Amino acid sequence: IETLEPQAHDSYFNWNFFDYCLQQKEWFSPFSFEPLAEGLLLEKPLLRTEFETKKNTDPEFAVSRKRQLRFIYERSQFYEDTHLQYPVYRLK
Repeated sequence: IETLEPQAHDSYFNWNFFDYCLQQKEWFSPFSFEPLAEGLLLEKPLLRTEFETKKNTDPEFAVSRKRQLRFIYERSQFYEDTHLQYPVYRLK
């Protein structure tokens, strides 16, 4: 069972059996995603509020188009829901 724990010394994760869960396969093109991002901000008021708050509190974020688009992309239906998800679950 210890081999399934990602923090264990001899885990499958340490032996690189689950590297694929660290790799993001899907991505976006800023040019083509920008109109979709604008639409998402109009359709989802909670996302827009979160986005505006981040812009107002993070000066680096406020001037970075790339970071802004990534922020919206990661909260959209287009983002891979399996990215960074360890494929082993613990039942209690």
